[in-house]
Amino acid sequence: MTRSILVSMIAAAFYGAAAHATVVSNFETDSEGWEVVSFTDFSRNDYTEKGRYAVNHILGGGHPGNYIAATDPDNGDFTFSAPAAFLGNQAAVRTLSYDLTYRDGSVNWQTTDLMLVGGGQRLLWRRDPAIVPNSGWTRVSVNFAPSSEWRVATTDGAFATIGDFSTVLSNLSGLYIHAEYTDGIVETAGLDNVRLGAVPLPGAATLFGFGLLGLNILSSRRRAAA
Repeated sequence: MTRSILVSMIAAAFYGAAAHATVVSNFETDSEGWEVVSFTDFSRNDYTEKGRYAVNHILGGGHPGNYIAATDPDNGDFTFSAPAAFLGNQAAVRTLSYDLTYRDGSVNWQTTDLMLVGGGQRLLWRRDPAIVPNSGWTRVSVNFAPSSEWRVATTDGAFATIGDFSTVLSNLSGLYIHAEYTDGIVETAGLDNVRLGAVPLPGAATLFGFGLLGLNILSSRRRAAA
């Protein structure tokens, strides 16, 4: 195998890993496939889906630029539901961040802030201290790692383990960002800059560098032997 072919193979492996490093929605052009999904009642651990609704793509007023928004469509708990680009095999994912605005409604309803579904399991995240969105933009950051903020199946379920994250993220079928913080049907929530962050394959950058270094050493030795 020639040196150029080996370089190409190492580069392809490295950049293939890097290509899956992040998934981002900034809504500059359209709603990017996001929608609203309403569930019966997160606080009572009733995750029956009540309905699916379109989001509004808002020009201007985002953080910055454009964003998506929705007004509470029914008497359930409404969420922003991620499109296919955020789903599937996300085993390398370690973080999620998003910007949330709450233009209408008093903040008096705080329950699960994020729900991940996949591999036959459900993971629920509720930030401590609680998220208190307002008419400006609130940045929310989540680590996909065991902590007292993560529960399995229900709000009072077992704390999530590394194995639970692996099961769900390896076959992620739903990512739901809670958008309802008012007890009633009066609120409007907005979402911007959703970023699902993954870690490249372990040591990918290091392997790339050492791979090229090894090839250079091998070539030097061959030239010296000649």
